Amino acid sequence: MASPVTTRPCGCVCILGLPPSPRMMTVHTPRVLIACICLCAAGVAQAAEYRSAVGAYKAKDYPACARLYGQQADRTPPVRGAAYDAACCLALAGDKEAALARLAATPSDQLRSHIADDADLVSLHDDPRWTALLARHRRDMTAEMSRRDDALLEELQRRIDRDQDARNQAMLAPADPALAAAMGDVDRDNTAWLKSYLDAHGWPGYDKVGRSGSMGFFLLAQHADHEPAFQEQVLGMLQDAVERGQASGIHLAYLTDRVRIAQGKPQLYGTQFHSVEGVPQPRPIEDPEHVEARRAALGMPSLAEYTANMQDMYATPKN
Repeated sequence: MASPVTTRPCGCVCILGLPPSPRMMTVHTPRVLIACICLCAAGVAQAAEYRSAVGAYKAKDYPACARLYGQQADRTPPVRGAAYDAACCLALAGDKEAALARLAATPSDQLRSHIADDADLVSLHDDPRWTALLARHRRDMTAEMSRRDDALLEELQRRIDRDQDARNQAMLAPADPALAAAMGDVDRDNTAWLKSYLDAHGWPGYDKVGRSGSMGFFLLAQHADHEPAFQEQVLGMLQDAVERGQASGIHLAYLTDRVRIAQGKPQLYGTQFHSVEGVPQPRPIEDPEHVEARRAALGMPSLAEYTANMQDMYATPKN
């Protein structure tokens, strides 16, 4: 199901503001997400009746997990990543036929890059259809990679690695000012590079960097909080790329909310959370009556599902 993350399901994201994700990174999965999950999961409150797929997965109730992710995958438009996660839960539940059917019906660009090594899918490995599925995925991904800017992706990966290393260190010792300062130095250097690139080329589309590379550029933009005016400028570029089908509308939602909160405005999509008495809750939302429609239009899980995911993963029970 998840990439190197061990406490998974896909629809969940850390309060630190990483994207939802549908684990779209084939540029390495952000290790800050791993660190956040590892630090927070110990205090998770159990969700009665499995309000979320996260709760069902953590409780190892894989049929319930498959049902909840399946509901998201079967919407119009579907929640991105939900079909893959439903297949993982089906495989874990022992329903190989349904798992393979889910995967076969899922476009290659929505299958996880680590599919061949995903431990949740091991039960499918002895089926000839699994071999055919991996061959299709490799073929489609190879065709995509042939059009990408390898030098740019290598530099992007180097910067993501530094970003994640700095955040891992800072999160392991949050009271250490030297580590916080080092993280700030990395962010400023990455932002300077990002500015230079975007000034010269604009937002790089899927055709140049693929979905994983687009995710990497988004990650660096999210971590440019020290320059809110620049984040607002990036938002315009990202909006244009989304309209051309060359960037993720989900990334646009996250950056939109981040920029609005920095401006002292309520968010639009409910992606940004804070802790209320130890329980994650969405920050104030503008026009909350239509937030579900806005999220659904971008292939996001409902706010109710997302909130349940966040609370199942990160809430600390009251004493």
